[in-house]
Amino acid sequence: MKKNLIPFALIAVGAVLLLIHFTGGIGSGDLDVKISNAPVVMPAAHKVYANNEAGNGRYYLFKMLLTNNGSGMMKNVVVSFQVPGFIDWTEVKKIKTLAPGQSTVVTCYPKFKDDVVSKNSSSKEKTEIKIEYGGLLGGNTIEEEFDFEMTGRNDMVYSCVPKDEIRSYKDMFENDELICCFVTPEDPIIKYYTQQIQEKVMKGEAASVNQKPEDAVKFLAGIYEATYMSHMVYSGTSGVPKSFDDVNSITQHIRLPRELVTGNTGLCIELSALYASVMLAAGLEPVIFFVPGHAYPGVKVQGQYFAIEATAIGGEGMGGRGTAQQALETGMKNLNEFMKAAQAGDERYTIVDVNEVVKSGIKPMELKDDQFLRQKIDEIARTFNPGQEVNYNQGQQFADAGNTNNGGDGGGGNGRTFQGAGLSFSYPPNWYAQRSPYSQYPFVHSVITSPDQAAYAEVYSFNGAGSVNNALAYLEQQLSAAGVMIQYSPAGSQGGYQIYNGQSSSENGNLVWTAYFKNNGGNVSGVVIGGYSQSISSYQNQLMGIASSIR
Repeated sequence: MKKNLIPFALIAVGAVLLLIHFTGGIGSGDLDVKISNAPVVMPAAHKVYANNEAGNGRYYLFKMLLTNNGSGMMKNVVVSFQVPGFIDWTEVKKIKTLAPGQSTVVTCYPKFKDDVVSKNSSSKEKTEIKIEYGGLLGGNTIEEEFDFEMTGRNDMVYSCVPKDEIRSYKDMFENDELICCFVTPEDPIIKYYTQQIQEKVMKGEAASVNQKPEDAVKFLAGIYEATYMSHMVYSGTSGVPKSFDDVNSITQHIRLPRELVTGNTGLCIELSALYASVMLAAGLEPVIFFVPGHAYPGVKVQGQYFAIEATAIGGEGMGGRGTAQQALETGMKNLNEFMKAAQAGDERYTIVDVNEVVKSGIKPMELKDDQFLRQKIDEIARTFNPGQEVNYNQGQQFADAGNTNNGGDGGGGNGRTFQGAGLSFSYPPNWYAQRSPYSQYPFVHSVITSPDQAAYAEVYSFNGAGSVNNALAYLEQQLSAAGVMIQYSPAGSQGGYQIYNGQSSSENGNLVWTAYFKNNGGNVSGVVIGGYSQSISSYQNQLMGIASSIR
């Protein structure tokens, strides 16, 4: 009889072991759930929400902190969600084990159906969440939900920062880059419109072929001429403050470029998105300049920026219509003021580089072809007067203006010349120079930066330093106190200068640079040229030109 008990005892032990395996041992799990969710979703940005890399991952639907507050191991924790009518039940994450006291973060990047871009008005929607866990003895389910507002596809929400966390102007417009969701170069209607401009306004010329400044400016003027000849008008309006849970934000209704063209009227931001769409479709590098209360389009070519005042087409209360020449003159004047303000650190002046933003994952919506809209484009194109020659001499004129009207330390021709601190060198004509920019660092004599501030030349003067090594040691000490770590090593000499290759790291990013220093009788002066590591390759020619001209 006792022999018969042995198998049953083994079975019992096995059952206990299985129970321990699936439940984590004696004790039970107690799951604590904390959810942070987006108060508003923009259909125009639906591709952005699906990309965990866009905006450094900040465009999520919800983020969840799960903590096992119990005494037993939790296994096979599965988080899934749905947005009724927009997203079916979808698994977000599966966690194999969650030990007592352990926490994990689950972030949801939702993939909305493509037809979400057909949504024309705002509505309250619901996200439903299921958290399932358990083992051999059965499962457990926790259900959570939250409401959010889904705008219409034409609505731009400029910030999702909670009102009690707003600290600066930048926080109020943190979503500026999402304007690129309204830039639609792949829209069949915009492609067709671009083709009409190239054929009937530009006479078949393609500005992107040679990437010359004068051709890019000419193309800016060509887009303006197209809007001018079709009698498009500027319709000004401002954004409307709106609340979404604990977020107060400026919200603006923005027509898509196809709607702008066929409706023949637009706001400054809409015109900027239209210009950017056409330029991208033509292979150029568009930018959008944001200033307080206004936006205007521009183009970047060979490290230079050019701008046009698209709203010069006029409208009610605008005091008439400007020619392409006048629109370019105003645009370049605005650009000059923009650069001065940006260099002075005014965070209200920002540039959205459309190409770079799109590469980062902030992609526009996809739109379908529409025969009716193509017919509208045909009607508009008939106003382009295909037999009329348009004078585009301003293309070369304003490309030249970009090389001469940006201030600096003098010089001219194909470049500018810096002279001071016992040295001199040439630098690109569209770079901006500022003397004594930092009162707390008197040894920084001047700073000269590229228009996008991605590359620079900094001039230093250390009175009484005694030697280059002493000057560098002092510089390293001062920068370290400011949270900037530098590393450098000797790289030879040139024309009386000692050369060093180095890099700097701070919360603002990583810089790569080359320093040229010399001893002038106990006083040390020099120039450091370089730029941000991710963009310095595009400035190699300019930086080499500066280096070769140092005297």
